[in-house]
Amino acid sequence: MLNAPTLGELLRAAARQAPDAEAFRYRQEVLTYRDWDELADRAASGLARLGVVRGDVVALLLPSTPLYLIAYLGAARLGAITTGINARFRRREIGYVLKQSGAKVLLAVDRWHDADFRAVLESLRPDLPELDTILWEDAGSLVADSRAATERQFGGAAPARDHAVGDDAAAIVFTSGTTGVPKGAVYTHRSIIALAEIDTRRYAGGVVPFRKHLAAGLSFAHIGTMARIAIQIGHVAMSIVHDAFDPAAVLDVIERERLSHLGGIPTQIIMLLEHPDRPRRDLSSLESILLGGAPASPALIRRIADTFGATISVRYSSTEVGIATASLAGDAPEVMATTVGKATPGVELRIVDENNRPTAAGEVGEVVVRSPATMREYWRAPEATAKVIDAEGWIHTGDLGFLDAEGYLRLKGRRSEMFIRGGYNVFPEEVENLLAKHPKVGRAAVIGVPDDMFGEIGWVFIVPRDRRLAPTLEEIRAFVGEELASFKRPDGMTLVEELPLTPMFKVDKRALREVKRS
Repeated sequence: MLNAPTLGELLRAAARQAPDAEAFRYRQEVLTYRDWDELADRAASGLARLGVVRGDVVALLLPSTPLYLIAYLGAARLGAITTGINARFRRREIGYVLKQSGAKVLLAVDRWHDADFRAVLESLRPDLPELDTILWEDAGSLVADSRAATERQFGGAAPARDHAVGDDAAAIVFTSGTTGVPKGAVYTHRSIIALAEIDTRRYAGGVVPFRKHLAAGLSFAHIGTMARIAIQIGHVAMSIVHDAFDPAAVLDVIERERLSHLGGIPTQIIMLLEHPDRPRRDLSSLESILLGGAPASPALIRRIADTFGATISVRYSSTEVGIATASLAGDAPEVMATTVGKATPGVELRIVDENNRPTAAGEVGEVVVRSPATMREYWRAPEATAKVIDAEGWIHTGDLGFLDAEGYLRLKGRRSEMFIRGGYNVFPEEVENLLAKHPKVGRAAVIGVPDDMFGEIGWVFIVPRDRRLAPTLEEIRAFVGEELASFKRPDGMTLVEELPLTPMFKVDKRALREVKRS
């Protein structure tokens, strides 16, 4: 890990240490660390000419391409703050992020797939008084040449020095908003670099065993890039960038590049497992697969290990905490399948009750986290910040779980997703994990819905493995009832072709509630 107090200085040090090391491969383009450093300077210079100064917000409405990270590091050099907007967002979501962030400059692709962002911004512009400038980039030109796109937008001159300091805000990462209004988690230069340092402690000798990473599908606006970019720079690693998640393309690049490591969220790995190309691909180079971003069922973890023959590791984090737990080398398969590991060194972890008092081992409560790598606050939301960060600096995640006797964290689900059926607490994740073992169930999601008699009841949405052999509600209830208490059996069921996903590839339970109401 390269020592530097700011992101801009971290990139500068990497470019001096290994100027010809590859930073990105994107389609037919290759950029080195020297390229990234020089292009970030151009971006900083161009933004400065637009009047961007330390503390201003620069928004990026771009697909996952190198231009995104060039502009991000350029803004960081000025002491400006970057907020990303997922290219899968639409009018209401885009308008909310721009208004809440108070962005001064927006760099945006004109259209992406079926979205016409020029039309969207034209309709939103009257309600965005803080937005001074929109820089438009043609989609076809963007994917063809990131260097040319940088020159078009920002010109050629470079600033003499970095203007940021370690405690400056560098990024605002908006939550997915599946349970309410999205909130912007603020990360400083110091916290982003601390996150990278804490992550490095997971590896023997502080050396990451792989230097080639596939970045496929998840928006760069996600916490996985915005707050973890220092991991790549600090290890002078290379990212193979795909601007969409195409399972066939991912399987191809694993085989062609002989990737030893793959990271992803459970939904993405399921897509790889079920893709018809998978059995004919040589994936023997894979040595490790990291799962994060959403809980993975024990059945899924075992299936991944059996299919790919790779070591599975799991990680738990959130938009607000950046990094929290990880499995340990040598963890038994059963531990891997039922926990999300232990607190990473440098991270403090507790389980607390409703009165914010630590619970005993094995007792379910809320997961709270404290470390130098967490968010500083919610942007322009002091009341929301006060609800999440307590007086001692602990971040209350809203996730429920317990620590077992060995200190491993076992999650039970979101506090907001828990429902009470006839006076008994039901955690949807527990039921979903069990249903993943049912031979007729491909995927399942459980929500609580209102009921006159019980207050709330469980309703399950199921994607069958084979539509012709779909399970009945009676089969599902009997299957759950064999392993869990009777009040945890779903009271109703809807068969669906697919589960709706958020732009971050998580099951959208708010959308499922709308399906149930209709």
